[in-house]
Amino acid sequence: MTATDEPDGPATDDHQRTRKRLVDAAEAIVRTDGVSALRLDAVADEVGLHRSSVYRYFDSKEALVTAVVVQATLRVGRTVIDRLGEDAPPERFLAEGLAIALAEMAVDPVHRSLLDPAASAWIARIGPRVMTEGIRPLVEPIFTDAAGRGALRDGVTPDDAIRWLQIVAMGLVRTTEPAPDADALVALLERMLVPALLRPG
Repeated sequence: MTATDEPDGPATDDHQRTRKRLVDAAEAIVRTDGVSALRLDAVADEVGLHRSSVYRYFDSKEALVTAVVVQATLRVGRTVIDRLGEDAPPERFLAEGLAIALAEMAVDPVHRSLLDPAASAWIARIGPRVMTEGIRPLVEPIFTDAAGRGALRDGVTPDDAIRWLQIVAMGLVRTTEPAPDADALVALLERMLVPALLRPG
């Protein structure tokens, strides 16, 4: 079961609300004390459940941590979309959007907690799922639309573009100084990332 999967049986509104409360409670702990301090019993207490009840909503602590980071990542993505506008061209999302996302993640307590050396094992375990569940829903429509308009380079599919963006984003997140400032980072992405995925013009 992944962070977004439901247990067997019908999903109810109560189930979804409780699941969301668990994620919010866990996020509050991560924001204050970091991902390494997250304890299922503390999350359960905050929501008014027994620790064993958490497993009705998440099959592991890893799944809960993934849900917290995905929620924070989707929030960053929505900030990017709000700033650029839903109709911004894909090259703006690739360059300016990625630069905005990195700046937002640098000040977001959830993402910052993952940079703590004590959290490195968490990043290794949840990183790929977070990138898939947190980035894919935001960028898939952009690349699908670009493909439909013939804007992707020859031989590049929307899945290729999403995967490459995930690889670049993960690398930039782990790089302490990808560029001296935001403008230089946007210029670098315009020179390197945009031409790798999109046709010129």
